[in-house]
Amino acid sequence: MTALASANGRQWPLLAFLREELAPHAGRLGAVARIATCCTIVVATAMLYQIPEPAYSAYIVFFLGRGDAAITLRIAMAGAIGVTLATLLSLLLYSLDAGEPALRLPLMAASTFLGMFLLRTMAIGPIAFLAGFLLVVTQTLIDVIPNLEALTRFLLWLWVVVMLPVVVTVLVNLLTGPNPTQLARQSALHLLDALSDALGGKARISLLRESTEVLELAELRQRAELLDRNLRSHSGDPALIETLQELISMATLLPPNLAPVVRAGLAEACLACRAALADGSERPSSTPVGLAEPVLAGLNPLERPVVLAMRQALERLAIGLQARRDSRSGKAPKHETALFVPDAFSNPEHVRFALKTTIATVAAYVIYTGADWPGIRTALITCFFVAQGTLGETLHKLTLRLGGALIGGLIGGLSIVYVLPAMTDIGDLSLLIAALSAVCAWVATSSERLAYAGMQMALAVFLGVLQGYGPSTDLTVLRDRMVGIVLGNVLMSLVFSILWPSSAATQARKSLSSAFRALSALLLDRGSQPGSGRRLAVARAVVSARNLISLGAFETGFLVPHPASDATARSFLDDLGRIAAASAVVIEQPGIAPYREALEAQDKAIATWLSDSADRLSEGRTLPPSPEAQLAADALAALPPAASVEARSALEARLVLALQIHRLETHAA
Repeated sequence: MTALASANGRQWPLLAFLREELAPHAGRLGAVARIATCCTIVVATAMLYQIPEPAYSAYIVFFLGRGDAAITLRIAMAGAIGVTLATLLSLLLYSLDAGEPALRLPLMAASTFLGMFLLRTMAIGPIAFLAGFLLVVTQTLIDVIPNLEALTRFLLWLWVVVMLPVVVTVLVNLLTGPNPTQLARQSALHLLDALSDALGGKARISLLRESTEVLELAELRQRAELLDRNLRSHSGDPALIETLQELISMATLLPPNLAPVVRAGLAEACLACRAALADGSERPSSTPVGLAEPVLAGLNPLERPVVLAMRQALERLAIGLQARRDSRSGKAPKHETALFVPDAFSNPEHVRFALKTTIATVAAYVIYTGADWPGIRTALITCFFVAQGTLGETLHKLTLRLGGALIGGLIGGLSIVYVLPAMTDIGDLSLLIAALSAVCAWVATSSERLAYAGMQMALAVFLGVLQGYGPSTDLTVLRDRMVGIVLGNVLMSLVFSILWPSSAATQARKSLSSAFRALSALLLDRGSQPGSGRRLAVARAVVSARNLISLGAFETGFLVPHPASDATARSFLDDLGRIAAASAVVIEQPGIAPYREALEAQDKAIATWLSDSADRLSEGRTLPPSPEAQLAADALAALPPAASVEARSALEARLVLALQIHRLETHAA
């Protein structure tokens, strides 16, 4: 009976994954409704005025409509610039290669290489990518439309094909979409709620989930300035977000058996910060009883520095929120953004990535033109949108694209056979598009682990259903386009696994190396206040490493597995997260004059170890021996009984950090 119950209660990993990804969450239904509405409006308009390629117009909505109003506006602006630039360049290239087929392939290859290279190296990379993609696609149209006058007319229509969904989606999102300022506020309140529950012992902090949400909050806050100019006067917001990340990180170091009165004091201080953000209430004038000096003095050496550091961070958070409410943050400084990334012309990976994508794209073009099978032209389009930095990422996207395309193709085929023959007017088509768009949009609004499958479902559905300006009854077009998608994925997999294969595990090591270097810089410059970006840089590197390690599973059978891709890597990341939390505990301690020299020497030794570890990780070598904490231990042993809580905590914090480093060394051995 026990075995039977175990078998019946078994939860298959795939079903559990789908249940988690497809579950309703805040804002999902609204996003689905907006996408379905925009797709219906775009398709109805395209049918009414006979605008070509309605399938691609409807698909563009999925690129624009999944985010808030600010990101929709930003993507729309990039799209408008990219399509305008591509149209002008296409007209120029037509004058060169329309009558010279021998020039067409080199120009297409050069456009692909340049677009993919600039995608990785420029701040405006998405615009360059879109321009390069459209430039290549329009060059392939010469084979289908040999008449130059008709080709030019069709090219100008393509500008309308892109701009129609851009205008519709921007207007709908600006009128009914979520306001990024409100979303940022709700996200911050949710994080404070989760933190207060964890501090009060009601729940546990998930460092990965909460850190990811903090990073999203930082990006959301930055985007919100596009629509809310008043936010530009709150220059202290980045510091508040980094302080919140610090608190979430340090909460993972609190032992389960921490005194209830201390937990209640931390939770009370956190709730006061939440109230200050939610309704502008005044900051409490007194410290909660659980955080008073006599209570802190009674804590053990592993608890005291963490609690004191959290009290310090909570006080700074409360002061910052009060200053923000009173609009005393000052004018935000202007940050100049570099045109190219720092390693744009020194890192060979950028050139290799562009070259691999170019080879696969040219191969797709040669295959379908050589076979005289223009219906599988989607192979070329697939090569552009599947390309990722590592093989694991590419194969992950390949899996989602194939799975989504097959499901979407099945839905489109069933619609062609059973639904479209019964339609009589544009109203019937609008109802069908609204229903199919809603289904695909529900999948597309999942996390990055599944969202791309929804995008491919939508593309396959639209390509199958929207073949012309009347009901589609031919399955041949759908079949050809599905074959093209499969061909493009196969070509990308072969090229990325054979030529300079870039392992996700290798990129994960680089992310970990970046986290170690950021922690080293923090310890060496303890005077730096939150807001510099260093604290979030650590969280961003750890989250990136986790994602890359999970993608390493897709490389099995293609690349030699690396130790960083197995289960021990996840334990390593957990230990690194605790080291980051302990580092935050150290930098939150006040400076104690009599022991400043010993503290600085101890911090320098740990920072040197972190820097050496970063170098060894990037080279794939083992970590160096952990540093001794003898200086802090000797100073703590010599501390008089009447020493202040702050002095004792400052020394104990270094021992806590050394303990976490030793734990990582033990697990990594």
